[in-house]
Amino acid sequence: MAQLISCAAFDVNSQSNFIAYWGQSSAGSQKSLGDYCKDSSVDAIALAFLYQFPNTKLDFSSNCRSTFPGSDLLHCPDIAADIKYCQSQGKAVLLSMGGAAGAYGFGSDSEAQTYANTVWDMFLGGSGSQRPFDDAVLDGIDLDIEGGSTAGYAAYVAQLRSHFEASSDKSYYITGAPQCPFPDAMLGSTLNSAWFDMVFVQFYNNFCGLDAYPQGFNYEQWDAWAKSQSANKNVKLYIGAPGSQSAAGRGYVDASKINSIVSDIRGKYSSFGGVMTWDASQAFDSSSWGQSVSSGLKSGGAQKRAMDPYSGKLISTRAANVTAGALHARLELIESTALEADSADTFAFLVRIQSVGQPIQRGWEMRIPLSAGIAVAEASAQSHHIKVHEDMLVVADGGSSDRSMAVAFWVAGRHAGNEFGLPDPARIMLFA
Repeated sequence: MAQLISCAAFDVNSQSNFIAYWGQSSAGSQKSLGDYCKDSSVDAIALAFLYQFPNTKLDFSSNCRSTFPGSDLLHCPDIAADIKYCQSQGKAVLLSMGGAAGAYGFGSDSEAQTYANTVWDMFLGGSGSQRPFDDAVLDGIDLDIEGGSTAGYAAYVAQLRSHFEASSDKSYYITGAPQCPFPDAMLGSTLNSAWFDMVFVQFYNNFCGLDAYPQGFNYEQWDAWAKSQSANKNVKLYIGAPGSQSAAGRGYVDASKINSIVSDIRGKYSSFGGVMTWDASQAFDSSSWGQSVSSGLKSGGAQKRAMDPYSGKLISTRAANVTAGALHARLELIESTALEADSADTFAFLVRIQSVGQPIQRGWEMRIPLSAGIAVAEASAQSHHIKVHEDMLVVADGGSSDRSMAVAFWVAGRHAGNEFGLPDPARIMLFA
């Protein structure tokens, strides 16, 4: 049975990625790219911006000022070294094209295709004579198109992808950053016709932003697009969020609020990929907002306390989506009061598993890591196989489950220490 879970490298299929834009010092100052990549909270960084094209001009604030001789094209060896360091830490590094203040756009598909070749040679796997990041090879291109013409972008993406497909050296990604009003005025038609791996929806500075959650927040509309209109039906959608109050005109919510929103959205939509923030300087330098949001993503959300409607007692709950390739399942762990504990070191909890999105085929297996000191005395579910093996609770399809993968079972036993904690659902492994 093959394991289909993420490894140390960037995982485009994950639902817990935290991605930050870097380069514009929007907080007034910023650390080096490499400094942000030392933080395990960050999974990918988008360099902002390639703000003028097809006459290429870059801007990374004070982090790069030097140019190639006789040219105004930036030459950034320090950033190049940081790109390699970030990649060595399992981070993906993208180059974002556009931005709110750039002067850019294509006059035709032909011009866009020609510029795609230029970008391939200048920043990706090609061999241009002037490469701003020398021999550092970026992991992809982000389109943050907020002005100019809408022409040519689908042709641009298609041409880049022709290079990607011809190269076996590494994986490359195409991402987009539309505004949340649907369809996006600048990228709408391109999103429908070109293949995007990830879409960072800017849920700020608009009526449909995070500050309008839940009534005015329109993630559901974007999810419907992803599954019915997108060229890539498995495209991952990100909640784009300001990293601080000063990072946007409106739409900022604190870490506790966004973690609650993420828990809700991830539980409902298999399209969810994580959180994008503008920008690194805002999210990390003046507060712990970035670390708190990333921690919430990676832990499946903090353990929560809720009132049990049957017993009237406070109980703990944890939930997360688990991914295996194109298969997704929602896992919930709920502390039980139905089984009265006979001493302080006993525990009982309910596990619920449900497929998300497409039906899951039979033959699946799920492994739930158990904390040290946990001794399971009882675990059973009708028509499914459950056992404890090497400090893991292993649940396997018994061959008679329906394709919705609907499973519920009790786990009970004893624990060492003063307090029992529910297993972290984000550490659970799904095999298919």
